[in-house]
Amino acid sequence: MQLLFVFYYVSLDVFASGVWATFAGLRDPSLRELASRLASTVIASSATGTTNAYRRAFLRWIGFAASSDEIQAFPASPEHVTLYLQHVLDTTKSCSSVDSANKGIQWAHNLADVPSPTNSSIVHAISRASKRIVGTRVTNKKKPISPDMIRKLVDISNLDNLLELRNVCIFLLAYAGFFRIEEVLHIKYGHMSFHSGYVVINFEISKTDQLRKGKQVVIAESSNDDTCPVKILKRYLSHLESSPVDLSHYVFRALSKTRSGHTLVSINKSISYSSVRDYFKSTFKDIVPDIALFSTHSLRAGGASAAANAGVADRLFQRHGRWKSVSAKNGYVEDSLESRLLVSKKLGI
Repeated sequence: MQLLFVFYYVSLDVFASGVWATFAGLRDPSLRELASRLASTVIASSATGTTNAYRRAFLRWIGFAASSDEIQAFPASPEHVTLYLQHVLDTTKSCSSVDSANKGIQWAHNLADVPSPTNSSIVHAISRASKRIVGTRVTNKKKPISPDMIRKLVDISNLDNLLELRNVCIFLLAYAGFFRIEEVLHIKYGHMSFHSGYVVINFEISKTDQLRKGKQVVIAESSNDDTCPVKILKRYLSHLESSPVDLSHYVFRALSKTRSGHTLVSINKSISYSSVRDYFKSTFKDIVPDIALFSTHSLRAGGASAAANAGVADRLFQRHGRWKSVSAKNGYVEDSLESRLLVSKKLGI
């Protein structure tokens, strides 16, 4: 049953070829049992999101191959793949789409441990050419939230209202901890520990923690009571019901309207991302110049940019944001004009 699910998940041809054809001939029941679990284990070698992207890309190739009886989808030939990549380039005008198609085909062939047509020199040439022809422009990159915008957020919010207090708390934590909104929404009471002058937040699962080693973020209290994320968090927690805390419960849950204000719902379910995204847009639309240029990810980028422009050491900066590489970290930073001017000022001329 498990292997049949994997067949559906990718393609019947992939798990009937290469090394899998050898496993299909096993006679020993114990070995066949091991082989039945092996496919799903191999699938798990990449993060779920990455695997889904590869699968979708490969299925698009299968759809193209099905349009002509001259093309064999799997195992594929370099000649046919080059025709497909040319088709992708012509129809999408996107070098990232060409890369995605390339990686999806390569992934499927690697699953079966058969030679991949993407190793062909002409396939490599098309991939390189697409970048020259179309370019590698970054599109729709959101602007970062600035410290002034954070201060204005607090100024215009009624923190005596539990709903507004909760939302401000989410936004401040995302900014100060370089968090994705999904990470903040999945904080549980048992993940937090308060200390003198700071809070420690532990994560069981994070997009940047693909090997599931766990992550820990420390956020310091600031001298500004109004915008201090730790003090705002404590204030939010103090407004919740005083009943014993269940450490497995989410901190940021839905609120129900009452005559006296709002109260936390009893169902242990985190707020949906779409709800917080709507709160972000409605809250920040009067703060930022154009809300279309900003998203919830602007909070993570904003905190990162503020820290970088303040001169925080790269090693501490990268650890705080849980980035695996310098290039990934740099993609979040928007250098201030003062920081950029500092380069030429330090030239000694």
